[in-house]
Amino acid sequence: MTSPTCRQSGSSLIEVLIALGLVAVTMLGLLAMQLRTLGLQKDSLDRRAAAVLVGGFADRVSANFAGFRDANYSGRAFGPADAAPLPAAVSTCIDPDRCTPAEVAAREWDLFRIEVRSRLPGGVAFVTSGATDALITVGWSDPRRTDPAAGGEAAGSFDPVCVAAGLSNDSYRCYAARTTP
Repeated sequence: MTSPTCRQSGSSLIEVLIALGLVAVTMLGLLAMQLRTLGLQKDSLDRRAAAVLVGGFADRVSANFAGFRDANYSGRAFGPADAAPLPAAVSTCIDPDRCTPAEVAAREWDLFRIEVRSRLPGGVAFVTSGATDALITVGWSDPRRTDPAAGGEAAGSFDPVCVAAGLSNDSYRCYAARTTP
């Protein structure tokens, strides 16, 4: 008499558990990649908004060449520690034909500050100009910048563009452009 042979059919419970563990680890990896992608997309949107703001302000500086030549834009700064509230209304000088270049520059700066603060989180702005060009820098708060878990840099590392503008805050990112009116 022969003994019946046991034949295994299907999967054992251990094989199923191992497969489920691999699927779970894969899903966690995909979730982490999705979160990182969302963070990079947010940074990209902030950087694009900064570029648009700087480009628009550079055009306005170029349009007011007399104000630029008289250094009405130079040394303007609007940092995160500024307690001064944004202007509720910009200067009354609306018609550039009836305003001095300094009044036009003040109006453009007020408009620029309002735009920066409303379109960038914790928005800041700086303008320095020389005899032939102006450097316009905007910055925004990005707490993920110093979060290594989110792909950021170590705490205490500063964005070099921010440092060049005089902003020493490691949670800020900056964008700068030079214009020659």
